[in-house]
Amino acid sequence: MNSQHFFCDKKNLRFLLDSEQSNILSSGKLDKILIKNKIDLREINQIIKDNNKFYSFSKINDNFSKNLIKSNSKTKPKVLDLFCGAGGFSKGFDMSGFNISHSIDMNKVFIKTHKINFKESNSLSVDLNNFNPENLNLKKHHFDVIIGSPPCQTFSSIGQGKIKSLNKDIKKDIRNYLYSNFIKFVDFFQPKFFLLENVPGFKSKYNGEMFKDFINKLKNIYDISSDIINAKNFNVPQSRKRLFIFGQLKTCKKKLMIFDGINNIKDKNFTVNDAISDLPKITDDWRLDSLFYSKDNQLNEYQKKMRVKTGTIVKNNICRISNPEAKKLFSYLKPGEKYIDLTKEIKKKNNLLKNFQSKIIHHRIKRLPLRDISWTIIAHIGMDGYEYVHPTENRTLSVREAARIQGFPDDFVFTGNMREQYIQVGNAVSPLVSEYFANKIYNFCKF
Repeated sequence: MNSQHFFCDKKNLRFLLDSEQSNILSSGKLDKILIKNKIDLREINQIIKDNNKFYSFSKINDNFSKNLIKSNSKTKPKVLDLFCGAGGFSKGFDMSGFNISHSIDMNKVFIKTHKINFKESNSLSVDLNNFNPENLNLKKHHFDVIIGSPPCQTFSSIGQGKIKSLNKDIKKDIRNYLYSNFIKFVDFFQPKFFLLENVPGFKSKYNGEMFKDFINKLKNIYDISSDIINAKNFNVPQSRKRLFIFGQLKTCKKKLMIFDGINNIKDKNFTVNDAISDLPKITDDWRLDSLFYSKDNQLNEYQKKMRVKTGTIVKNNICRISNPEAKKLFSYLKPGEKYIDLTKEIKKKNNLLKNFQSKIIHHRIKRLPLRDISWTIIAHIGMDGYEYVHPTENRTLSVREAARIQGFPDDFVFTGNMREQYIQVGNAVSPLVSEYFANKIYNFCKF
């Protein structure tokens, strides 16, 4: 571990510490550290750990702000993002030149993250089941594009298993029908285009009933097409298959074939190592949210894109604390290896799983590959990180590392507690995939 990135001067320390941490650090120990010419961040980190009783990780990014270049948002094409979450879908359209005019999600923490990253957006925390398009007090055609990603738990194989384990009727789960709220807004505002993202199961579940219902309710107004794409083909270092449904008003004279050529995209095969190797080196007990990059030169193309709007510091570099038995087990795993691949002798040496009744956990413990892409980052990373063990270190991924693998640029900041931040990353549409489709729409219309 290169130690030079752990040292800073007093001036740089101000950028690394937010107000809440600064309050914690107003102690005699800190005074002694500040006397030094070079401040060792490991000593600062230890003070934060010692004061953990007063430390609130969920608040440290709440008031985060960055220098915003005043945009001509009034002249940019307007986007409404439904079920926006933290804003992965929004970020791709933002990078392409769209104005994220309004965004809606019922989760207040996710909306807080959205407001931090899209300050010009009207980000609303409301339940779309009880909120109608008329409530926005905007006219028909106000939005050029409506995008959205309704919750997909009931359509994904993992979500279905969880619901069945609770002895619930999947078909009666209200989350099956949240897509109807998307239809409601599209039908009311009739934007030039809409783009919906979901898991592939949305198209096939219940013999395709809901997918057909979605198409039938909009087909008189829109030309609709769909395709299942894999994020790895869009320079995302992750295998992530998702269904995209695209609609264009029938009144448009020219037709955008948004999925044409999608199979001819050149795959650059960025690996996990390509994605995260320049990020700060941390340990699992690290409590400083902001750190210097561990590498500033010889960056690869992916890293340059992720860092295009950041300086020398990146946020959200924090991960779960793993117990000693977990760390011991991680040490036996090679990059890309799973717990079930280990020999019986090695398994007997470890007591981590002895208290788990379910054998499912045996299949979940995996160390990410180093020279290959990641498997899908899902919201379950918010519950435990054993499925996402760092490729070379005996800890799980940090929030920023997971975000990098999802394609979030480093200027995107997450708030909420650690679990909530992981969920925001896992639930998101990859911004790089979103940007691809946004570019197609933008260039087609020549806004």
